[in-house]
Amino acid sequence: MSYQPEFTITLPLLARVEGIAALRERIQGATVQVPWIPAVQKDTRARNTHSSTAIEGNPLTLEEVRALEEGATVAAPVRARREVLNDFAALRHVEKQAGKKRVTHEDLFRLHAIIAGEVMDQGEAGRYQTMRERMGQLSIRAAQKLGELVAAKKIGSQGVKRGTVYLWTK
Repeated sequence: MSYQPEFTITLPLLARVEGIAALRERIQGATVQVPWIPAVQKDTRARNTHSSTAIEGNPLTLEEVRALEEGATVAAPVRARREVLNDFAALRHVEKQAGKKRVTHEDLFRLHAIIAGEVMDQGEAGRYQTMRERMGQLSIRAAQKLGELVAAKKIGSQGVKRGTVYLWTK
């Protein structure tokens, strides 16, 4: 037995349904113009950059970071300024790539080259490191054969240290 609604289609009911459909089309076609969104995005980028570089030891204040974003000259060490400018460039790069459905190794290398450009103490930006290091019982190895490590399930967790892409293994 099919569903039998308990109402009768009348002209007033049809008029209401048409009115609802017209409002729905108007709402779906409307673009929301919120003038403060760009300012909030800019402030968020500055705060994000300040926090992510400060946690790595960058001495610049939030106001100095904002000034650098505006293109102002800041009396600070070259490396500190470069770290902040690289971080802003990386955020812009990520925003431009946001529509991509897949992230490749080349994408990660490009992002790493942007973040680590002119600030790495050793190694080359945009490549996996080749030197061996130890941190406690973890060994940090070059990940040139990442596919093999993933397939063999030898990866404990992945990590990134500013300036170097690390693959943590046990």
